[in-house]
This record gives sequence, structure tokens and C-alpha cells, in this order.
Amino acid sequence: MEHKQPSLLAWIVNGKYVMSLPLYRIETDLKACGATISRQDMANWMMNVHARWLAKVHERMKVELLSHVRIHADETTVQVLKEPNREAKKKSRMWLFCSARCNVPVYVFEYHETRRKGVAQEFLAGWSGTLTANGYKPYFNLGNPNIANTACLVHVRRYFAQIVKIAGGDAKAASAASVALEARRRIDAMFKVDSKFDDMEPGGRKAARDAELRPLMEDFGGWARAQLPLASPKLAPHRALQYAVEFWPYVMNVLEDGAPGALEQRRRAGPANLRRRAQELALQRCATRRAGVCGDIQRHHHGQGQRAQSQALRRVAADRDAQRRRAHR
Repeated sequence: MEHKQPSLLAWIVNGKYVMSLPLYRIETDLKACGATISRQDMANWMMNVHARWLAKVHERMKVELLSHVRIHADETTVQVLKEPNREAKKKSRMWLFCSARCNVPVYVFEYHETRRKGVAQEFLAGWSGTLTANGYKPYFNLGNPNIANTACLVHVRRYFAQIVKIAGGDAKAASAASVALEARRRIDAMFKVDSKFDDMEPGGRKAARDAELRPLMEDFGGWARAQLPLASPKLAPHRALQYAVEFWPYVMNVLEDGAPGALEQRRRAGPANLRRRAQELALQRCATRRAGVCGDIQRHHHGQGQRAQSQALRRVAADRDAQRRRAHR
């Protein structure tokens, strides 16, 4: 790989893992620039790039993340079409551990075949701090007394918001799903109050939360506990209330912290969100990158055509527009 241009390798990595382009599409784009590089070669390059360089970056980022006192965690299903001794239909897991809101955020993704409890335990071994996560119970039973747990209020809200959406929106939910509508309204009020403290220092933010946010949160906890016995156990409102009541003590733990954005999980690891952070940056400069890569390729292939470069730029513009539409759905 010594003779490969760094910009070419970076462009392939960006195309495959940020823009979600399969290697056969990248192979076609390269042909439009005047270069013939097989997808098999590119697949081998990706493995070598990881083994030689990115694995070290990953480990360094993990060390950096574990130096933070607040970490957010999540995981989502992914499907790998070809793995040794595994059927293609089996679901694997992509785990995400990231920093809370800060000037230089750190996101560490780890692939594992399962959702086993040991993944989070191993990643966070020896760490002390505050962990924010969804309601997956192993996050709350890590066997480490130095880890304090907070639950994500967005996840609590999501269950109620889904009920309102299925009921047909706010107007129809006022009668058919009034409990869910009221729960969502109360949670939205909490976010609105907390957003006022974004520009405060941690000490001032903690005091402000204690004065203004605590009454709303305590009131919601009491209200949810009172509503739970009244809801039918087989219906969605009961499940939403049960989730809220079970994890509300962990949501309340955010009042002990003056960190910004403590009410919500910093980044969910859902399929769309795995790419969103990178897309926000990559969409703005993808065309420029490809133009530079085309230039590198053409210099090494004796300037084979401005027409091919123009075609490649038109293709990336179309890809960019498609990515933007998907990102805003």
C-alpha cells in the first residue's frame, strides 16, 4: 500500500463508511475519473488501513474518552452479510460510546456479534464517572460502584410521542391518548426550562436546575406513578408509563450534575444516527474532496480527460442531494 495516495485512500474510506456507498459504486466513480481499481483491491485496502493505522487511532480515542467523567452509551443492530461461522440473517451489534457535550467530542464505535452485558463492562472497566444510557438494564448493573447512572429523558418521551403519533396527532390524541399527550407535554416543558441554562457555568446550571427543573421532574414522577395503575396492562400507554416510572429515579440523577445537555443521550446509535454526525461535515466538502482525488488520479494516469472529472462531480452532487434528503426524513 506504500504507493497509494493518502487522498485516494481517504476518499474511499469516506465514500464507503461515511457516505454509505458500496465499493462497486466507488469502483464506477473511479472509472469515470480515468482509473480502474477493482472493488476487491479496495476491500483489501480498507482492511490494511485499519490494521496499520486506524486501529491505533481507535485505541487512542478510547483512552481519551475514558479520561472524561461523563460518557453516553447506546447500541443498535447491524447486519453483516459474510462472517465466519455465522448466517447472514443473524443480527450483530454496533456499540457507541461517546463524550458528553464538550469542545472536542469523542465518538468510539465498537462492533460485536451480540448485545451481551460484558461489552459495556469491558469497555468501561476501571472507569469512574456518570454514564447516560437508554433503558437497557445491563448499563445499570455494571458491577462498578464508581459509575453513577442517569437515564435518557428522550427515550422516556419517545414512547409517549409514538402513541400520540399513532393516534393521529395532538388533536386526535387529546381524547384517544390523553395520558400520552399530557406526558409528552410535561417532558417538553422540562426540555424548554433546561434549555435556558445552556450558557451557564456548571455551578450556576446545577443551582438553576434545582430551583426550576426539580419541581417539574418531581411532579411528573408522582403523576406517572398515579397514572400507571389506571392504564390497561396490555396497551401501549401502560408500557410507556411503566418505563417512565422504572427509570425516573435515574432521570432525576441529572439534577446532581451541572453538565449541559444532561437530560438527553448525547448520540443515539440508530442506523440513521451512525452517519449523521459525519454527514453534517462530509456533505459540505464531498464535492471538493472528489475533485481533489480526481486530480490525484489524473496526474497518475497522464491527465485522462476533464470530461471524466466533470461526470464524477455531477455524480457526487447527485449523491450529496440524495444523502441530504435521507438525513432530513
